[in-house]
Amino acid sequence: MDIVKFKNYSWKYSETDKYVLKNINLTIQQGEFLGIIGNVGSGRSTLCMSLLGLVPHLFYGKTKGELIVDDIVVKKAKISDLSSRVGLVLQSPDTQLTGAGTNVEEELAFGLENLGVPRREIIKKVDSMLKLLNLEQLRNRSPFELSGGQQQKVAIASVFIMEPKILVLDEPTAQLDPLGTEQVFSFIKKLAKKGTTIILNTQKIDYIAEFADRIAVVNKGRVVKVGETREILTNVELLRRNGISPTVFTKLSEELIKNRLYKGELAMTFGDAVKIMKKVKRK
Repeated sequence: MDIVKFKNYSWKYSETDKYVLKNINLTIQQGEFLGIIGNVGSGRSTLCMSLLGLVPHLFYGKTKGELIVDDIVVKKAKISDLSSRVGLVLQSPDTQLTGAGTNVEEELAFGLENLGVPRREIIKKVDSMLKLLNLEQLRNRSPFELSGGQQQKVAIASVFIMEPKILVLDEPTAQLDPLGTEQVFSFIKKLAKKGTTIILNTQKIDYIAEFADRIAVVNKGRVVKVGETREILTNVELLRRNGISPTVFTKLSEELIKNRLYKGELAMTFGDAVKIMKKVKRK
C-alpha cells in the first residue's frame, strides 16, 4: 500500500524563480525504509519538509502537481493534520529537545502529556521506549548533559513515542562524531524492525547500505533514480555522475578488480567486503 505519493510535484520559494524540486514522481510503501541520497543543495531537505507540510504551509512559495501523505493532500491540509501522522527529526538535537522536563523520562513524556494521554499509559510508553533504545540508564539524566549521539537518540525517541506512521529523518547524524553516528544508526535499525515507514535523508551511505529497502538519488531538485539498495549503491557511475561517493567497501572492491586480485560483483557492505577478502586470501 502506498503511504506517500509525489505526482509531478514541483516547488519553488516565493522569493525565487528557480524551482527547488522539479517534477518529482515517487511512491513510498507503508512500512518501507527509503534512503534519500544526493550532494549538497540537491533538494533533499526540501523534499523531507514537504512531507510534514512545512512546505508549503510554513515556507511560502509555489507548488505544482500533488503530494499525498497517508491519504491527505498536503497542499489542502494543515500542518497539525500531518503532524499526527508524520514525525520529523532534524540535524541538531538542540533544536528539538523541549527542555520542558528536568530529565530524559520527562522529555519523552512531554508530547504525550500535551495530547492528554492518561498518566498510566504515559508511564508504560516511556518505560517501553527507554527499554527499546537502551536508554534506561539515562532515565534521570538531563538531556542537556548527554553526548551528542545520546541527545539525538532522545530527540528521535521523543518523536517515535508519538507513534507516527511515517518517521522522516533529515541528516540526523550530520553534526555527530563517528561514535555518535554509530549510536543513532544502531537505534534507527531497531525502529525499522518495528514496521514504521522510515524516510532517511543522509550523505552517510555506508550506514544506510545495511538496512534501507530502496534508495532514491536526488540531484538538482529531481529524483534521478529509485531502486533497490544494492542496485543503486553498486552503480558507481550513477553515484559519481550525481556527486555521490560510493561506500568505502565498494571502493575497496573496485581497487581489487582494477589490480586483478578479484573478479565478481562490487561490495556494498562490510559483510560483502569480508567475503571478498577471504576469496582474495585464498589465491
